[in-house]
Amino acid sequence: MSDLGSNQSQVPPQTIEKPAAVWVFGVMNIVVGCYFLVRMIYGWSKIIAGVVKEPEKITESGMLALLLVVISFGLVIWLIVLGIGLLTMKRWARRGSVLYGWIQVVIIVITLGAIFISSIIDLHNAPRILWASINLNNALAVIRWVYMVLLLIFMKTEKVKRAFGAIGG
Repeated sequence: MSDLGSNQSQVPPQTIEKPAAVWVFGVMNIVVGCYFLVRMIYGWSKIIAGVVKEPEKITESGMLALLLVVISFGLVIWLIVLGIGLLTMKRWARRGSVLYGWIQVVIIVITLGAIFISSIIDLHNAPRILWASINLNNALAVIRWVYMVLLLIFMKTEKVKRAFGAIGG
C-alpha cells in the first residue's frame, strides 16, 4: 500500500539571502547599543549619587537631564532589540531601523542647533563654547550620528528592502 503523501516531492522552504548590510548593522546595533548602555549606566551612577547626596538641590535642568537619560535608555535598548531583529531577519527590524535613523537625524539637528544657538547667545565666549564642544564625548556623538545616517541609508536600499520583502508576514 503506498502513501500518497510520500510520493509528492517535498519543496524546501525558500531561503532568503541576508544582505551584508543587514549582517553588519545587526551586529553593530548590538555592539554600539551595549557600548552606550554601559556609558549610560556609568553616567547614571554620577547623577544618582548627586540626587541621593543632595536631593534638595534638584533643579529643573537636573529633572530635564533625568528625563533625557530615561529617553536615551529607551533608545539604546531599542537599538539592541533592532540589532537582534535584523540578524533574525524580522520585517519590523528594518522598519524600526529606518525610524530609528530618522529619530537620530532629528536629534542631530536639535543638538547642533543648541550648540549654534548657545554660541550666538554668548558671542564673547562663542569660540570657547565651540571649542569646548569638540571633545571626546562629542567626537563619539559625531561617530554615532554618522553611523545612524549610514544605517538609515543602507536599510532603505533596494537589496535590503527586497530581502525583507521576501519574508512573509
